[in-house]
Amino acid sequence: KVMFLELYQAAEIDKRTNYKYFKNKEDIVFEILNILIEEFNDELYTKLNKIDGIYKKLLVFFEFFYNNYEELKKIYKEFLVITLTIQNDEMKNFATKNKKIYYEILENILKEGVKKNELKKEAINYTKVLYNMAEGFFLENEVTYVNDNPQQEFQDELKLMYNLLKKDSK
Repeated sequence: KVMFLELYQAAEIDKRTNYKYFKNKEDIVFEILNILIEEFNDELYTKLNKIDGIYKKLLVFFEFFYNNYEELKKIYKEFLVITLTIQNDEMKNFATKNKKIYYEILENILKEGVKKNELKKEAINYTKVLYNMAEGFFLENEVTYVNDNPQQEFQDELKLMYNLLKKDSK
């Protein structure tokens, strides 16, 4: 991980060295992102498997969007810039594959909530809505100062959504 982060930083300073190994900056960012995402996903699965309670699992699942994963966020921002400015099928396929993985993880959390009678059956239909809400929140916090306390504000928004999806206890 450190080697690739150093390569990324060096890409800004000494391009000749890095281009012995990579064709361009986009390839460096892509390789680093691959490695960091893999590590992040392993950590995410480990955390989720240790937690009881659907709301707590949702918080853990979404913590990337408001916590300080600075290394991953820096690379993710570069990735977004590249995919928004350069039509790169490999990166779009990578993003699509990963988004589907995250949709599946989130959907499984919601299904678990339904199975445990904690969430309404319809909660599963909100998989993409919840994910897109979190991703939008992340982007908002990266480009504005709208939220004074992003972590708390995200948790409050997630709690609102959770309460909408929670099964009535009657």
